[in-house]
Amino acid sequence: MKFKLMVVDDDLERKSAYEAVLSDEIFETIFVWSKEDFEKFKETPVDGYLLDVFLDKEGWRDKQKGTDAAEMVNMHLRSAPRPAPVFLVSQEWGDEKILDVLKQIGDSSVTVVQYFAWSEFQAVLSEEGDNQYRLRALRKKIESEIVRWHGRSRFMPAPDDSIRILLIADPQFGDPQTADTATYAENWIALTLKEWEKKSPEERVPDLIVIAGDISYSGRPAEFAFAEDRLIYDLIGPLWGKNNIDRMKDRLIIVPGNHDVNLRFSAADKYDFSLEEKNFSESKLPLISNDDGNPYPSHRDYGLAPFRNFAHKMTGQREWLESKTLSWVDRRFIHCGIQFFVLNTVAELDAESPARATIRESHVRQINRSILDGQPEGIFTIAVSHHGLAPRNQSKKEAGIENWVETGRELFSLNKVKLWMFGHYHQFDAPPEASDPFHESPLWTIQIPTTRIYCEERGFCVLDLKRKGGVVIDARVRSYALKNGKSTRSESDRGVFGNLAR
Repeated sequence: MKFKLMVVDDDLERKSAYEAVLSDEIFETIFVWSKEDFEKFKETPVDGYLLDVFLDKEGWRDKQKGTDAAEMVNMHLRSAPRPAPVFLVSQEWGDEKILDVLKQIGDSSVTVVQYFAWSEFQAVLSEEGDNQYRLRALRKKIESEIVRWHGRSRFMPAPDDSIRILLIADPQFGDPQTADTATYAENWIALTLKEWEKKSPEERVPDLIVIAGDISYSGRPAEFAFAEDRLIYDLIGPLWGKNNIDRMKDRLIIVPGNHDVNLRFSAADKYDFSLEEKNFSESKLPLISNDDGNPYPSHRDYGLAPFRNFAHKMTGQREWLESKTLSWVDRRFIHCGIQFFVLNTVAELDAESPARATIRESHVRQINRSILDGQPEGIFTIAVSHHGLAPRNQSKKEAGIENWVETGRELFSLNKVKLWMFGHYHQFDAPPEASDPFHESPLWTIQIPTTRIYCEERGFCVLDLKRKGGVVIDARVRSYALKNGKSTRSESDRGVFGNLAR
Protein backbone atom coordinates (compact mmCIF):
# COMPACT_ATOMS: atom_id res chain seq x y z
CA MET A 1 0.00 0.00 0.00
CA LYS A 2 1.60 3.25 -1.14
CA PHE A 3 1.93 6.52 0.76
CA LYS A 4 0.24 9.40 -1.02
CA LEU A 5 2.39 12.55 -1.11
CA MET A 6 1.70 16.01 -2.47
CA VAL A 7 4.73 17.88 -3.82
CA VAL A 8 4.12 21.64 -3.91
CA ASP A 9 6.82 23.52 -5.82
CA ASP A 10 7.18 26.32 -8.36
CA ASP A 11 9.89 24.82 -10.58
CA LEU A 12 8.81 22.10 -13.01
CA GLU A 13 12.47 21.33 -13.79
CA ARG A 14 12.76 19.75 -10.35
CA LYS A 15 10.29 17.00 -11.25
CA SER A 16 12.91 14.44 -12.35
CA ALA A 17 14.73 14.67 -9.01
CA TYR A 18 11.51 14.31 -7.05
CA GLU A 19 10.49 11.31 -9.17
CA ALA A 20 13.86 9.62 -8.59
CA VAL A 21 13.46 9.87 -4.82
CA LEU A 22 9.73 9.20 -4.57
CA SER A 23 9.75 5.65 -5.92
CA ASP A 24 6.52 4.39 -7.46
CA GLU A 25 6.78 1.26 -5.30
CA ILE A 26 6.47 3.26 -2.09
CA PHE A 27 4.84 6.57 -2.98
CA GLU A 28 1.91 7.79 -5.03
CA THR A 29 2.85 11.37 -5.85
CA ILE A 30 0.64 14.34 -6.73
CA PHE A 31 2.63 17.20 -8.28
CA VAL A 32 1.39 20.76 -7.78
CA TRP A 33 3.22 23.43 -9.80
CA SER A 34 0.75 26.34 -9.61
CA LYS A 35 -2.21 27.78 -7.72
CA GLU A 36 -4.46 26.30 -10.38
CA ASP A 37 -3.01 22.83 -9.74
CA PHE A 38 -3.47 23.23 -6.01
CA GLU A 39 -7.15 24.15 -6.41
CA LYS A 40 -7.66 20.82 -8.19
CA PHE A 41 -6.09 18.73 -5.45
CA LYS A 42 -6.50 20.66 -2.19
CA GLU A 43 -9.37 18.40 -1.02
CA THR A 44 -7.42 15.22 -1.76
CA PRO A 45 -6.39 13.40 1.47
CA VAL A 46 -2.66 12.69 1.48
CA ASP A 47 -0.15 11.20 3.90
CA GLY A 48 2.37 14.03 3.66
CA TYR A 49 3.38 17.27 1.91
CA LEU A 50 6.74 18.19 0.38
CA LEU A 51 6.54 21.97 0.35
CA ASP A 52 8.91 24.46 -1.25
CA VAL A 53 9.47 27.31 1.21
CA PHE A 54 9.20 30.08 -1.41
CA LEU A 55 6.65 29.81 -4.21
CA ASP A 56 7.35 32.96 -6.23
CA LYS A 57 7.57 31.88 -9.86
CA GLU A 58 4.91 32.15 -12.56
CA GLY A 59 1.81 30.21 -11.62
CA TRP A 60 1.96 31.28 -7.99
CA ARG A 61 2.08 35.06 -8.43
CA ASP A 62 -0.86 37.26 -7.57
CA LYS A 63 -0.32 40.93 -8.45
CA GLN A 64 3.38 40.26 -8.95
CA LYS A 65 3.58 38.72 -5.47
CA GLY A 66 4.21 35.05 -4.87
CA THR A 67 3.44 33.04 -1.77
CA ASP A 68 5.42 31.01 0.73
CA ALA A 69 5.16 27.93 2.93
CA ALA A 70 3.75 29.88 5.89
CA GLU A 71 0.84 31.17 3.83
CA MET A 72 0.19 27.69 2.38
CA VAL A 73 0.19 26.17 5.86
CA ASN A 74 -2.02 28.78 7.50
CA MET A 75 -4.44 29.25 4.60
CA HIS A 76 -4.77 25.67 3.42
CA LEU A 77 -2.83 22.80 5.01
CA ARG A 78 -4.00 23.28 8.59
CA SER A 79 -7.58 22.66 7.37
CA ALA A 80 -6.66 19.87 4.94
CA PRO A 81 -9.07 16.91 4.69
CA ARG A 82 -6.60 14.71 6.56
CA PRO A 83 -3.86 15.86 9.00
CA ALA A 84 -0.43 15.12 7.55
CA PRO A 85 3.21 16.03 8.23
CA VAL A 86 5.08 18.64 6.19
CA PHE A 87 8.58 18.34 4.73
CA LEU A 88 10.05 21.75 3.87
CA VAL A 89 12.39 22.04 0.87
CA SER A 90 14.54 25.08 0.04
CA GLN A 91 17.81 26.14 -1.54
CA GLU A 92 17.81 29.36 0.49
CA TRP A 93 18.12 28.19 4.10
CA GLY A 94 20.77 30.86 4.72
CA ASP A 95 18.40 33.70 3.78
CA GLU A 96 17.26 35.83 6.74
CA LYS A 97 13.70 36.13 5.42
CA ILE A 98 13.23 32.40 5.91
CA LEU A 99 13.22 32.87 9.70
CA ASP A 100 9.92 34.76 9.58
CA VAL A 101 8.38 31.99 7.47
CA LEU A 102 9.49 29.35 9.96
CA LYS A 103 8.15 31.38 12.90
CA GLN A 104 4.71 31.65 11.29
CA ILE A 105 4.65 27.93 10.57
CA GLY A 106 5.74 27.21 14.14
CA ASP A 107 2.72 29.10 15.45
CA SER A 108 0.32 26.88 13.47
CA SER A 109 -1.03 23.43 14.28
CA VAL A 110 0.77 21.83 11.33
CA THR A 111 3.86 19.74 12.11
CA VAL A 112 7.07 20.12 10.12
CA VAL A 113 9.03 16.88 10.45
CA GLN A 114 12.06 17.52 8.20
CA TYR A 115 13.93 20.43 6.62
CA PHE A 116 15.57 19.46 3.32
CA ALA A 117 18.11 21.39 1.29
CA TRP A 118 17.32 21.18 -2.42
CA SER A 119 20.90 20.04 -2.96
CA GLU A 120 19.96 16.73 -1.27
CA PHE A 121 17.55 16.03 -4.13
CA GLN A 122 19.96 17.28 -6.79
CA ALA A 123 22.65 14.92 -5.52
CA VAL A 124 20.62 11.81 -6.37
CA LEU A 125 20.82 12.71 -10.08
CA SER A 126 24.60 13.04 -10.07
CA GLU A 127 26.80 10.43 -11.71
CA GLU A 128 28.93 9.92 -8.63
CA GLY A 129 29.24 6.35 -7.38
CA ASP A 130 27.52 6.96 -4.07
CA ASN A 131 24.41 8.69 -5.44
CA GLN A 132 22.33 5.51 -5.08
CA TYR A 133 23.15 5.41 -1.38
CA ARG A 134 22.06 9.03 -1.06
CA LEU A 135 18.85 8.30 -2.95
CA ARG A 136 17.93 5.35 -0.75
CA ALA A 137 18.79 7.26 2.42
CA LEU A 138 16.65 10.25 1.42
CA ARG A 139 13.74 8.02 0.38
CA LYS A 140 13.97 6.07 3.64
CA LYS A 141 14.07 9.27 5.68
CA ILE A 142 10.80 10.46 4.12
CA GLU A 143 9.15 7.06 4.47
CA SER A 144 10.24 6.65 8.11
CA GLU A 145 8.97 10.09 9.11
CA ILE A 146 5.56 9.39 7.57
CA VAL A 147 5.39 6.03 9.35
CA ARG A 148 6.34 7.63 12.67
CA TRP A 149 4.01 10.63 12.35
CA HIS A 150 0.96 8.53 11.47
CA GLY A 151 1.72 5.98 14.19
CA ARG A 152 2.32 3.22 11.65
CA SER A 153 4.21 0.05 12.45
CA ARG A 154 7.83 -0.15 11.36
CA PHE A 155 7.00 -3.51 9.79
CA MET A 156 7.37 -2.85 6.05
CA PRO A 157 7.18 -5.94 3.85
CA ALA A 158 7.87 -5.74 0.11
CA PRO A 159 4.70 -5.40 -2.02
CA ASP A 160 4.63 -9.09 -2.99
CA ASP A 161 5.67 -10.49 0.40
CA SER A 162 3.11 -12.49 2.35
CA ILE A 163 2.24 -11.56 5.94
CA ARG A 164 2.23 -14.27 8.60
CA ILE A 165 0.20 -13.77 11.79
CA LEU A 166 0.25 -15.89 14.96
CA LEU A 167 -3.23 -16.17 16.50
CA ILE A 168 -3.64 -17.04 20.17
CA ALA A 169 -6.51 -16.60 22.63
CA ASP A 170 -7.76 -17.34 26.12
CA PRO A 171 -4.52 -18.11 27.99
CA GLN A 172 -6.31 -16.94 31.18
CA PHE A 173 -3.15 -16.60 33.22
CA GLY A 174 -3.95 -17.38 36.86
CA ASP A 175 -6.91 -19.66 36.09
CA PRO A 176 -7.18 -22.71 38.43
CA GLN A 177 -8.33 -24.70 35.38
CA THR A 178 -4.97 -24.28 33.66
CA ALA A 179 -3.87 -27.65 32.29
CA ASP A 180 -0.97 -29.37 34.06
CA THR A 181 0.76 -29.69 30.69
CA ALA A 182 0.39 -25.97 29.89
CA THR A 183 3.27 -24.83 32.11
CA TYR A 184 5.48 -24.17 29.09
CA ALA A 185 2.78 -23.50 26.47
CA GLU A 186 4.39 -20.28 25.26
CA ASN A 187 7.77 -22.01 24.94
CA TRP A 188 6.17 -24.79 22.89
CA ILE A 189 4.60 -22.29 20.51
CA ALA A 190 7.88 -20.43 20.02
CA LEU A 191 9.82 -23.68 19.59
CA THR A 192 7.40 -24.97 16.95
CA LEU A 193 7.55 -21.77 14.93
CA LYS A 194 11.34 -21.58 15.12
CA GLU A 195 11.63 -25.21 13.98
CA TRP A 196 9.57 -24.40 10.88
CA GLU A 197 12.09 -21.73 10.00
CA LYS A 198 14.99 -24.19 10.28
CA LYS A 199 13.35 -26.93 8.21
CA SER A 200 12.26 -24.90 5.20
CA PRO A 201 13.49 -21.67 3.61
CA GLU A 202 9.87 -20.87 2.73
CA GLU A 203 8.86 -20.91 6.40
CA ARG A 204 9.56 -18.09 8.79
CA VAL A 205 8.45 -16.87 12.17
CA PRO A 206 5.25 -14.77 12.24
CA ASP A 207 5.41 -11.08 11.42
CA LEU A 208 2.52 -10.12 13.74
CA ILE A 209 0.79 -11.57 16.80
CA VAL A 210 -2.94 -11.32 17.58
CA ILE A 211 -4.13 -12.09 21.14
CA ALA A 212 -7.93 -12.35 21.13
CA GLY A 213 -8.72 -11.64 24.78
CA ASP A 214 -9.04 -13.44 28.13
CA ILE A 215 -5.39 -12.86 28.84
CA SER A 216 -6.03 -12.98 32.59
CA TYR A 217 -8.36 -15.09 34.72
CA SER A 218 -10.06 -12.35 36.75
CA GLY A 219 -8.53 -9.04 35.69
CA ARG A 220 -6.17 -8.73 38.66
CA PRO A 221 -3.00 -6.68 38.15
CA ALA A 222 -0.89 -9.62 39.38
CA GLU A 223 -2.35 -11.84 36.65
CA PHE A 224 -1.45 -9.31 33.98
CA ALA A 225 2.08 -9.09 35.38
CA PHE A 226 2.24 -12.90 35.10
CA ALA A 227 0.96 -12.70 31.51
CA GLU A 228 3.45 -9.98 30.57
CA ASP A 229 6.35 -12.06 31.87
CA ARG A 230 5.31 -15.24 30.03
CA LEU A 231 4.37 -13.57 26.75
CA ILE A 232 7.47 -11.39 26.52
CA TYR A 233 10.17 -13.76 27.73
CA ASP A 234 8.76 -17.14 26.68
CA LEU A 235 7.10 -16.23 23.38
CA ILE A 236 8.02 -12.84 21.91
CA GLY A 237 11.68 -12.88 22.96
CA PRO A 238 12.41 -16.35 21.53
CA LEU A 239 10.52 -15.55 18.31
CA TRP A 240 11.90 -12.11 17.50
CA GLY A 241 15.01 -11.86 19.67
CA LYS A 242 15.44 -10.54 23.21
CA ASN A 243 17.09 -7.37 21.92
CA ASN A 244 14.06 -6.63 19.73
CA ILE A 245 11.32 -6.85 22.37
CA ASP A 246 10.73 -3.09 22.67
CA ARG A 247 11.15 -2.54 18.92
CA MET A 248 8.53 -5.19 18.10
CA LYS A 249 5.75 -3.81 20.33
CA ASP A 250 4.11 -2.29 17.27
CA ARG A 251 3.47 -5.80 15.90
CA LEU A 252 0.99 -6.85 18.60
CA ILE A 253 -2.80 -6.64 18.26
CA ILE A 254 -4.72 -7.19 21.52
CA VAL A 255 -8.41 -7.06 22.53
CA PRO A 256 -10.06 -7.49 25.97
CA GLY A 257 -12.13 -10.53 26.96
CA ASN A 258 -14.69 -11.18 29.68
CA HIS A 259 -12.07 -12.62 32.05
CA ASP A 260 -10.03 -9.42 31.65
CA VAL A 261 -12.73 -7.38 33.42
CA ASN A 262 -12.00 -6.99 37.12
CA LEU A 263 -15.49 -7.49 38.56
CA ARG A 264 -14.37 -6.32 42.01
CA PHE A 265 -13.62 -2.88 40.63
CA SER A 266 -16.78 -2.71 38.54
CA ALA A 267 -18.92 -3.63 41.58
CA ALA A 268 -17.57 -0.79 43.73
CA ASP A 269 -20.70 1.34 43.21
CA LYS A 270 -22.61 -1.08 45.41
CA TYR A 271 -20.39 -0.62 48.47
CA ASP A 272 -19.16 2.09 50.81
CA PHE A 273 -16.01 1.92 52.90
CA SER A 274 -16.10 3.05 56.53
CA LEU A 275 -12.88 4.68 57.71
CA GLU A 276 -13.92 4.22 61.34
CA GLU A 277 -14.89 0.57 61.12
CA LYS A 278 -12.41 -0.22 58.33
CA ASN A 279 -14.83 -2.39 56.40
CA PHE A 280 -17.27 -2.32 53.50
CA SER A 281 -21.04 -2.04 53.71
CA GLU A 282 -23.80 -1.94 51.13
CA SER A 283 -24.06 1.55 49.65
CA LYS A 284 -27.21 3.56 50.24
CA LEU A 285 -26.12 6.44 48.00
CA PRO A 286 -27.84 6.79 44.61
CA LEU A 287 -25.84 6.17 41.47
CA ILE A 288 -24.39 9.19 39.70
CA SER A 289 -26.41 10.16 36.62
CA ASN A 290 -24.85 10.39 33.18
CA ASP A 291 -25.35 13.18 30.63
CA ASP A 292 -28.77 11.79 29.71
CA GLY A 293 -29.92 11.86 33.33
CA ASN A 294 -29.83 8.08 33.72
CA PRO A 295 -28.21 6.38 36.74
CA TYR A 296 -24.77 5.19 35.71
CA PRO A 297 -22.44 2.78 37.55
CA SER A 298 -19.46 5.13 37.50
CA HIS A 299 -17.01 2.52 38.77
CA ARG A 300 -17.77 0.02 36.01
CA ASP A 301 -15.15 1.50 33.72
CA TYR A 302 -12.46 0.76 36.31
CA GLY A 303 -13.02 -2.94 35.66
CA LEU A 304 -10.78 -2.69 32.59
CA ALA A 305 -8.16 -0.39 34.15
CA PRO A 306 -5.60 -3.19 34.80
CA PHE A 307 -6.13 -4.49 31.25
CA ARG A 308 -5.65 -1.00 29.80
CA ASN A 309 -2.30 -0.67 31.57
CA PHE A 310 -1.22 -4.13 30.42
CA ALA A 311 -2.20 -3.53 26.78
CA HIS A 312 -0.44 -0.16 26.73
CA LYS A 313 2.78 -1.66 28.13
CA MET A 314 2.66 -4.50 25.60
CA THR A 315 1.86 -2.47 22.48
CA GLY A 316 2.84 1.12 23.25
CA GLN A 317 -0.47 2.31 21.76
CA ARG A 318 -1.75 5.42 23.50
CA GLU A 319 -5.33 4.43 22.60
CA TRP A 320 -5.31 1.90 25.44
CA LEU A 321 -5.01 4.76 27.91
CA GLU A 322 -6.94 7.48 26.07
CA SER A 323 -9.81 5.74 24.28
CA LYS A 324 -13.15 5.79 26.09
CA THR A 325 -14.53 2.92 24.02
CA LEU A 326 -11.56 0.58 23.44
CA SER A 327 -12.92 0.05 19.93
CA TRP A 328 -11.12 1.70 17.02
CA VAL A 329 -9.52 1.25 13.60
CA ASP A 330 -5.92 0.12 14.04
CA ARG A 331 -4.16 1.71 11.06
CA ARG A 332 -0.61 0.79 12.04
CA PHE A 333 -0.36 -1.66 9.13
CA ILE A 334 -2.27 0.24 6.48
CA HIS A 335 0.91 0.66 4.43
CA CYS A 336 1.02 -3.16 4.30
CA GLY A 337 -2.47 -3.26 2.76
CA ILE A 338 -4.25 -4.35 5.95
CA GLN A 339 -6.04 -2.72 8.86
CA PHE A 340 -7.69 -4.11 11.98
CA PHE A 341 -10.99 -3.25 13.60
CA VAL A 342 -10.20 -3.62 17.32
CA LEU A 343 -13.56 -4.39 18.95
CA ASN A 344 -14.39 -4.31 22.65
CA THR A 345 -17.23 -6.80 23.24
CA VAL A 346 -17.18 -6.44 27.05
CA ALA A 347 -18.09 -2.75 27.35
CA GLU A 348 -21.45 -3.61 28.99
CA LEU A 349 -20.15 -6.48 31.11
CA ASP A 350 -20.09 -5.89 34.86
CA ALA A 351 -20.79 -7.64 38.17
CA GLU A 352 -24.52 -7.51 37.44
CA SER A 353 -24.13 -9.09 33.97
CA PRO A 354 -20.81 -11.01 34.01
CA ALA A 355 -21.53 -12.97 30.82
CA ARG A 356 -22.81 -10.19 28.60
CA ALA A 357 -21.25 -9.80 25.13
CA THR A 358 -22.21 -6.86 22.93
CA ILE A 359 -20.89 -4.48 20.30
CA ARG A 360 -22.04 -1.12 21.60
CA GLU A 361 -23.57 0.89 18.77
CA SER A 362 -22.24 4.25 19.97
CA HIS A 363 -18.72 2.83 20.03
CA VAL A 364 -18.66 1.41 16.53
CA ARG A 365 -20.32 4.53 15.17
CA GLN A 366 -17.03 6.24 16.01
CA ILE A 367 -15.29 3.69 13.79
CA ASN A 368 -17.58 4.61 10.90
CA ARG A 369 -16.92 8.31 11.42
CA SER A 370 -13.16 7.81 11.61
CA ILE A 371 -13.01 6.40 8.08
CA LEU A 372 -15.34 8.86 6.36
CA ASP A 373 -12.39 10.54 4.65
CA GLY A 374 -11.96 7.44 2.52
CA GLN A 375 -10.12 4.15 2.57
CA PRO A 376 -7.03 3.28 0.54
CA GLU A 377 -7.98 1.25 -2.50
CA GLY A 378 -7.57 -2.49 -1.98
CA ILE A 379 -7.34 -2.36 1.82
CA PHE A 380 -7.98 -5.72 3.53
CA THR A 381 -9.95 -5.20 6.75
CA ILE A 382 -9.73 -7.74 9.58
CA ALA A 383 -11.96 -7.54 12.65
CA VAL A 384 -10.58 -8.83 15.97
CA SER A 385 -12.72 -9.34 19.06
CA HIS A 386 -13.00 -11.75 21.97
CA HIS A 387 -16.59 -12.86 21.44
CA GLY A 388 -17.90 -13.87 18.04
CA LEU A 389 -20.68 -15.89 16.49
CA ALA A 390 -22.20 -18.74 18.48
CA PRO A 391 -20.09 -21.85 17.78
CA ARG A 392 -21.07 -24.59 15.37
CA ASN A 393 -21.26 -28.19 16.63
CA GLN A 394 -20.16 -27.46 20.19
CA SER A 395 -21.64 -29.40 23.11
CA LYS A 396 -21.21 -26.60 25.66
CA LYS A 397 -23.73 -23.86 24.88
CA GLU A 398 -22.03 -20.53 24.47
CA ALA A 399 -23.80 -17.41 23.29
CA GLY A 400 -22.54 -15.15 20.57
CA ILE A 401 -22.64 -11.36 20.49
CA GLU A 402 -26.22 -10.54 21.40
CA ASN A 403 -26.68 -7.55 19.05
CA TRP A 404 -24.67 -9.02 16.18
CA VAL A 405 -27.34 -8.61 13.49
CA GLU A 406 -28.39 -5.01 14.10
CA THR A 407 -24.97 -3.61 15.01
CA GLY A 408 -22.08 -5.96 14.26
CA ARG A 409 -23.22 -7.31 10.93
CA GLU A 410 -24.13 -3.86 9.67
CA LEU A 411 -20.74 -2.48 10.72
CA PHE A 412 -18.90 -5.27 8.92
CA SER A 413 -20.99 -5.01 5.78
CA LEU A 414 -20.74 -1.22 5.56
CA ASN A 415 -16.95 -1.30 5.88
CA LYS A 416 -16.34 -4.43 3.79
CA VAL A 417 -14.75 -6.47 6.57
CA LYS A 418 -13.31 -9.58 4.90
CA LEU A 419 -12.14 -11.64 7.88
CA TRP A 420 -13.19 -11.87 11.54
CA MET A 421 -11.00 -13.49 14.20
CA PHE A 422 -12.17 -14.18 17.75
CA GLY A 423 -11.56 -16.43 20.77
CA HIS A 424 -13.75 -17.20 23.83
CA TYR A 425 -15.04 -20.61 22.69
CA HIS A 426 -11.74 -22.44 23.38
CA GLN A 427 -11.79 -24.51 20.17
CA PHE A 428 -10.49 -23.99 16.65
CA ASP A 429 -12.93 -23.50 13.82
CA ALA A 430 -12.72 -21.97 10.37
CA PRO A 431 -15.94 -22.69 8.48
CA PRO A 432 -15.34 -24.01 4.96
CA GLU A 433 -17.76 -21.46 3.60
CA ALA A 434 -18.20 -17.81 4.37
CA SER A 435 -20.73 -16.99 7.06
CA ASP A 436 -24.02 -15.43 6.04
CA PRO A 437 -26.39 -13.70 5.87
CA PHE A 438 -24.35 -10.89 4.42
CA HIS A 439 -25.34 -8.18 1.98
CA GLU A 440 -22.79 -8.39 -0.84
CA SER A 441 -19.43 -9.92 -0.01
CA PRO A 442 -18.78 -13.00 2.17
CA LEU A 443 -17.47 -12.85 5.74
CA TRP A 444 -14.86 -15.45 6.69
CA THR A 445 -14.26 -16.31 10.35
CA ILE A 446 -11.51 -17.93 12.43
CA GLN A 447 -12.32 -19.19 15.93
CA ILE A 448 -9.04 -19.35 17.87
CA PRO A 449 -8.49 -22.10 20.49
CA THR A 450 -7.28 -21.61 24.07
CA THR A 451 -3.58 -22.06 24.73
CA ARG A 452 -3.69 -23.12 28.40
CA ILE A 453 -7.10 -24.17 29.77
CA TYR A 454 -7.72 -27.79 30.88
CA CYS A 455 -10.24 -30.10 29.16
CA GLU A 456 -10.26 -28.15 25.94
CA GLU A 457 -8.35 -28.60 22.70
CA ARG A 458 -5.44 -26.33 23.46
CA GLY A 459 -3.56 -24.83 20.55
CA PHE A 460 -2.81 -21.87 18.30
CA CYS A 461 -3.25 -20.80 14.68
CA VAL A 462 -1.07 -19.30 11.98
CA LEU A 463 -2.65 -17.13 9.30
CA ASP A 464 -0.88 -16.43 6.00
CA LEU A 465 -1.99 -13.46 3.92
CA LYS A 466 -0.75 -13.73 0.35
CA ARG A 467 -0.18 -10.33 -1.28
CA LYS A 468 0.44 -9.01 -4.76
CA GLY A 469 1.31 -5.39 -5.33
CA GLY A 470 0.61 -4.69 -1.67
CA VAL A 471 -2.94 -6.08 -1.87
CA VAL A 472 -4.13 -9.24 -0.08
CA ILE A 473 -5.37 -11.76 -2.67
CA ASP A 474 -5.60 -14.94 -0.60
CA ALA A 475 -5.62 -16.03 3.05
CA ARG A 476 -5.09 -19.46 4.58
CA VAL A 477 -5.03 -20.62 8.20
CA ARG A 478 -3.31 -23.57 9.87
CA SER A 479 -4.20 -24.79 13.35
CA TYR A 480 -1.88 -26.57 15.78
CA ALA A 481 -2.76 -28.58 18.89
CA LEU A 482 -0.75 -28.49 22.11
CA LYS A 483 -0.92 -31.93 23.75
CA ASN A 484 1.20 -34.77 25.07
CA GLY A 485 4.19 -32.52 25.58
CA LYS A 486 4.40 -31.36 21.98
CA SER A 487 2.67 -29.27 19.34
CA THR A 488 1.29 -30.94 16.23
CA ARG A 489 -0.65 -29.78 13.22
CA SER A 490 -4.28 -30.62 13.89
CA GLU A 491 -5.77 -29.29 10.66
CA SER A 492 -4.57 -28.95 7.10
CA ASP A 493 -4.57 -25.37 5.95
CA ARG A 494 -7.96 -23.90 5.16
CA GLY A 495 -8.74 -21.05 2.83
CA VAL A 496 -10.41 -18.13 4.57
CA PHE A 497 -10.33 -15.61 1.73
CA GLY A 498 -9.58 -15.43 -1.97
CA ASN A 499 -9.77 -17.69 -4.99
CA LEU A 500 -8.32 -20.71 -3.16
CA ALA A 501 -10.80 -20.57 -0.28
CA ARG A 502 -12.60 -23.86 0.30
